[in-house]
Amino acid sequence: MNIKVRIVEEKELKNWNLYVKSSPYGTIFHTLDWLRIAEKHTNSKLYPLIGLKGEKVIGIFPLFYMRKGLLRMVFSPPPKTGIPYMGPVLLGYDELKQDKKESLILNFVICVDKFIHDSFKPHYIYIKLPPGLLDCRPFKWLGYYASPVYSYLLDISKGLSVIESNISMQARKNIRKAEQVGLAIELGNKEELLILYNRLNRRYIEQKRKIPISEDYLLDVFNSLLPENLKIFVLRYKDKIISGGVKLCYKDKVTDWIGQTKTEIRTSNDFLHWGVIKWGIENRYRYYEIIGANTLSICQFKSKFNPALSVYFCVKKATLAAIIAEKLYMNVRKHR
Repeated sequence: MNIKVRIVEEKELKNWNLYVKSSPYGTIFHTLDWLRIAEKHTNSKLYPLIGLKGEKVIGIFPLFYMRKGLLRMVFSPPPKTGIPYMGPVLLGYDELKQDKKESLILNFVICVDKFIHDSFKPHYIYIKLPPGLLDCRPFKWLGYYASPVYSYLLDISKGLSVIESNISMQARKNIRKAEQVGLAIELGNKEELLILYNRLNRRYIEQKRKIPISEDYLLDVFNSLLPENLKIFVLRYKDKIISGGVKLCYKDKVTDWIGQTKTEIRTSNDFLHWGVIKWGIENRYRYYEIIGANTLSICQFKSKFNPALSVYFCVKKATLAAIIAEKLYMNVRKHR
């Protein structure tokens, strides 16, 4: 299959978001505004690639190039952005027969891999594929190491009564208790966003960790996506904000992005999820995505809503020097 990959020309950028929206693999994190915000806040250079078969666009692939000391690195998505996945967006892929699918994705990945190595000669490549794009074999055949990553996806189109009947007994009890003590959910704005960010930052400090995203980055995302694609949900108790979360709204899905710190009221975050689910149903969304299902203790909380397990893949390739540097970094972070 004759596929060519190149950087998108400036005049073509007006179509980028149309490609993202028209593909089942296009996510809010692939949109051009978010890519530019990520570039601005990560000391990286964005390379928006386009794949063509003749004149037909068959895919796009945002890459971020970074240098740290002597190490040359390529990411999709870049680190410290809170972006759970990115990678390629394929167009017309699902309509193909299996042999054509395999040929298209293999040749597209080969061309992207060649672009990466010819352009950057990287020591380290790290890519997280979007949910639903399960064929990571082309990357493995090119020497990448692949591992699964998990999140949860709840079909809220079934209606509130069906969802309520399927959630755990403990979750139902927690929701009722929260209602009885007078917890209230409301939509917030910039002021509430900053309150939630400070709560989240304090929680990281308590755990002797550094919060991965900056306040300036979060505000840029807020200013770019509000009101259509971003909602701030806050949970109040006696006029005090005790919890909340930043939710992303794109296509037919509401995504639980960041927030929901531990509170003094144990039932609060079950009630918060329940409120967002109700809001999603009222606003005709089909899915509620709960990111992060890789940690046992967190899974025990999130699975109470009976979501389906969603899998996507992380692929990476590294030289020996980069592997040693990564292990040293992870060891330092673990003992910080």
